[in-house]
Amino acid sequence: MAAISSLAGSVRERAAGAAFDAGGSAGASSGAHLQTSAISIQNCSLTFGSVRVLNGVSLDVRSGEFMSILGPSGCGKSTLLRLILGLLRPDQGGGITLHVPREEIGIVFQKPVLMPWQTAIQNIELPLNIGPQRAKQSKAERRERAEWTLELVGLADFRNHYPQQLSGGMQQRIAIARALAANPSILLMDEPFGALDEFTREKLNIELLRLWANPDTKLNTVVMVTHSIQESVLMSDRIVMMSPRPANVSDIVQVPLAHPREAEMQELPAFLSTVREIRKQVKAL
Repeated sequence: MAAISSLAGSVRERAAGAAFDAGGSAGASSGAHLQTSAISIQNCSLTFGSVRVLNGVSLDVRSGEFMSILGPSGCGKSTLLRLILGLLRPDQGGGITLHVPREEIGIVFQKPVLMPWQTAIQNIELPLNIGPQRAKQSKAERRERAEWTLELVGLADFRNHYPQQLSGGMQQRIAIARALAANPSILLMDEPFGALDEFTREKLNIELLRLWANPDTKLNTVVMVTHSIQESVLMSDRIVMMSPRPANVSDIVQVPLAHPREAEMQELPAFLSTVREIRKQVKAL
C-alpha cells in the first residue's frame, strides 16, 4: 500500500488540470491535450441474432482523460469495450478508430481471472511471456518489469503467494499490475471493483487514480464501465450515460472536480450535485 500512497504527490500535468467547467471546456493546463482523441467510435450498432444491443453509438475518448461509462444492466456497456478491443465487429456502417497501436490497450475485467496454480509474480508475467513483449525483452527484463508493477501496486511482499492466499482486493490489484506490466497507454476496465466490499472498493478507486497519474507509467487514458454513480463521479473527468437497450449515448456529464482526487471529495457540494444530476437522469431512463 505504501508504494501506491507515495505517488500522491506525483501527479501528471494532465491529471492536475483536468477539471471541467459546466460548458465542457478543460482547464488551461490540460485542455489542448484532452482534445486529442485516443479512441473514436463512429455510428456503431451491434446486433446478436434478432436482438439489437447497440444503436448508432458515436463517441470520442479523449487522450489523457479518465472516462466512465454508466448505464442500466444489460444495455451494452461491456459490449462497447469488446468492440474497442476488436473482440467484436460492429454492424455494417460503424467503425472504431484507435489512435494508438492495438497492443497499447490493456484490459482489466470484473473478476481478476488469475491462474490459481501460479504465484502473484507469475500471473503478472503471463502476458509478457506469451505476447509481443516476449520477442522484445529477455526473460530477465520481463521479470524485472513484473517486479516493478508488483511494487507499483504495493504487493511486493506477496510475490510468491498464490491467488487463494490473497484477499479479493489484493487479487484485483494483481490483475491491475498484470495489465500495467504490458505498459499500455490506454486501459479498459469492465466493472473492476464491482465484486469488492465498499471499504476496499474506495481504497482501490483512489489507488487506481494515483497509478493513472504516475509519470513513471505509460498509462495515459482510462475507460471504465461501472454501475456505481458515486464511483464514476469520484474518478472521472467525463461520464458517458448510456440509454437502455438498444443503447445509445444519452448524455455526457462533465465532472467539475479538480485532480488529484481524494475520497474526502465525496463530501463536496460539486460532488453531491453531480451525483444528484446523474441519479435524476438514471431515474428518467
